[in-house]
Amino acid sequence: MKDILCAYYTNSSDITSYMIRRLGVSRNDIILEPSAGEGILIDEILKTGLSVQIDALDIDGKAVSILRKKYQENSAVTVRETDTLLDERLDAFGVPEIWLKKTDALVDEQLDYFGATGGHYDRVIGNPPYGAWQDYKKRALLKRRYPGQYVKETYSLFLLRCISVLKMGGRLSFIIPDTYMFLNLHAKLRELLLTTTKIEEIITFSSKFFPGVSFGYSNLSIITLERTGKESALNHTVRIVQGFQSTSEFALLFEDSGLPAHLSTFLLRQADIFDSEQHRFILADNDMTHVLKKASVRLGDVADVVTGFYTGDNRRFIRVLNDSVKGGKNYEKVDSSLIFSCTSLCGIDDAPEGYVPYVKSVSNTRYYRLYDEWFVRWDKDTVTHYSSNKKSRFQNSAFYFRTGVAISMVKSSRMKASLIENRVFDQSVVGIFPKDDSKLYYVLALMNSDVVNDLIHVINPTANNSANYVKQIPYIEPEQKVMDLIKDKVRRIIECIREGITDNCEPLHCEINMLIKQAYTAHINLNKHSVQNPILVV
Repeated sequence: MKDILCAYYTNSSDITSYMIRRLGVSRNDIILEPSAGEGILIDEILKTGLSVQIDALDIDGKAVSILRKKYQENSAVTVRETDTLLDERLDAFGVPEIWLKKTDALVDEQLDYFGATGGHYDRVIGNPPYGAWQDYKKRALLKRRYPGQYVKETYSLFLLRCISVLKMGGRLSFIIPDTYMFLNLHAKLRELLLTTTKIEEIITFSSKFFPGVSFGYSNLSIITLERTGKESALNHTVRIVQGFQSTSEFALLFEDSGLPAHLSTFLLRQADIFDSEQHRFILADNDMTHVLKKASVRLGDVADVVTGFYTGDNRRFIRVLNDSVKGGKNYEKVDSSLIFSCTSLCGIDDAPEGYVPYVKSVSNTRYYRLYDEWFVRWDKDTVTHYSSNKKSRFQNSAFYFRTGVAISMVKSSRMKASLIENRVFDQSVVGIFPKDDSKLYYVLALMNSDVVNDLIHVINPTANNSANYVKQIPYIEPEQKVMDLIKDKVRRIIECIREGITDNCEPLHCEINMLIKQAYTAHINLNKHSVQNPILVV
């Protein structure tokens, strides 16, 4: 079931059973369900037979009507129609403003009271809405209420809100997307989680476990935490488990017989997560974690990393070489007489209509694209239109027609990078332009390597290689003679592609890949004696 509120009422006994067991309900607990829906989680709590008080809130009038009818004979459940994120009654159960206000924490009297008492509820459990659409008026209210937070993502606001009304020692269990663990937008939320709660366990699993329901997220998670003070929080170790093949495997987490080999378990000290880049959860082996945390130079330090151009109306302004080009059937074929070699940001001189080579996608290329498949209109009048039209994105234009490295914004299992020269590149392409031209071929090799492919998947497990994440890739150079060797092999690959001798490319690529791996391994070994890494992979 789904509506505009992004309410998904997924009835899974495996999930509800796991969440209630983790929640640890006790007699006389006061419990909050902030997005009650059809009452599935409430039903599971009531099955325990314990004497508890449950506040069931929901913004959906239809859901509230169902809940009231369902629990009309049960005095343990109080149902209320309200917006949990803005509810005034909940305000009385916590002091949410101190979570976000600018204050001197050393002398703040509100903080003293809040830290000692916590909120009103012993337990909070829920499956809050993910990415629910907010009108502009509501969004403005949320921005004022939750400054610095990403208000377009409702689940994160629910998490923030519900932690604020938890008693000290109170517990929360939520099923939410896993993006709070690594997205830049949730850095402030992670800071709060790591310093005010002890995260007991996070399990992640595919959203495909719920067939027929489109969540818009590749992975979901169940997070269970306990409200606590900062010192206790940072000294705590959280368990993260991933790799589940079905929800039935959740029950295995309560057994002492050990977990199947396909499940990966990570034990991370919250202080170490807090000290990582943007407080990001790094789920990787010790060597990769060392590189991510200890590398002093990032790709963004040695190169400009930017996204490209959008016409505002691709069907009108983009042309394709022929119908055989992937994705080209919906575009007009380019007239070869209208193709120019112009590299001016002002457009083609003396041509009422003209096109220049356009990098629209790089997903199927590595190192070098032999011929152009896409073209963008670039006569003066059209360029003027791009720069003035609100739908167009004439962004990062200083890098158009520059020489650099291109990767696809859309992530695949294997990242492929190619040389980009004298071309405009699309917004679906991330362009990497070394500040030192002599490093161009090394950066090209680096972006095609297994090492960087693995690193970017850890840095950003989502579906997109945005420029901000690519900038964070640790940048390590080997000694100069190895650098020269790598660059020479890259030149040979490009020459082979140009000459149509592709048989030599793969062996050269494998040699390059090995040299880069050795460079990163050498960096690890050089500094390993100083590393105290708490991450365990079981």
